[in-house]
Amino acid sequence: MKEDDGLRFELPDKSLTALPTGAVKDTVERLGHKIVLGGYPVGDVLPKEDELVATLDVSRTVIREAVKVLCGKGLVRTARRYGSRVSPFTDWNLLDPDVIRWHKPDCPMTPTIHADAMQLRSIFEPEAAALAAIHGSNDQHDRILQAARKIHTDYGEEAMLGATFAFHSTILQATGNLMLAHFQNVIHAILVSSRTTDDNASPEDPVPREHHIAVAQAIRSHEPEVARQRMRDLLAKH
Repeated sequence: MKEDDGLRFELPDKSLTALPTGAVKDTVERLGHKIVLGGYPVGDVLPKEDELVATLDVSRTVIREAVKVLCGKGLVRTARRYGSRVSPFTDWNLLDPDVIRWHKPDCPMTPTIHADAMQLRSIFEPEAAALAAIHGSNDQHDRILQAARKIHTDYGEEAMLGATFAFHSTILQATGNLMLAHFQNVIHAILVSSRTTDDNASPEDPVPREHHIAVAQAIRSHEPEVARQRMRDLLAKH
């Protein structure tokens, strides 16, 4: 039977990175999605400014600003002699939440992105759990346990995803390590990109909440070694 204390966790709707606003943001989204889908293949030159202006119905300034953002994410490289060219996949910033988020299920590199992201998580999250047990505050420990208890299909897919994000992101914040805390952006992007688009589908509960609760209890009991191992066990279930 589910526990309901009235507490709710929500998955943030937007990427945790700071994209531009307005027309530039929309243009970055459209071009970014098209690049990762292969609509502009790696090595190809993007259409000329005039063509993009006409196709996307935006100004030259918007196109230029959007291309600058994509360059910053490693998707595009510009040069006077040829314009803007789609960069090799190995040059893309694969830790950028937007780049991860743009890889929908039908993108060719999505399986690789998600497999490598899980491998990365298996490296840093067990240590994060151990550090959270040492450095986390009582409030953080309580929030981690509360979130763990909400990771269940009984609460619905949206609530479960929100609780999952709260669980992992609070652990990272509780480490006291500012660099580790930024990895919550990667977790957020993975959850957003893997969210089902079929409203009629039943939400899945791939990792029983008991595994999350076990991690949370070890952290709350200030047992770093136990927390580290339990997080390894949890991630192995994915």
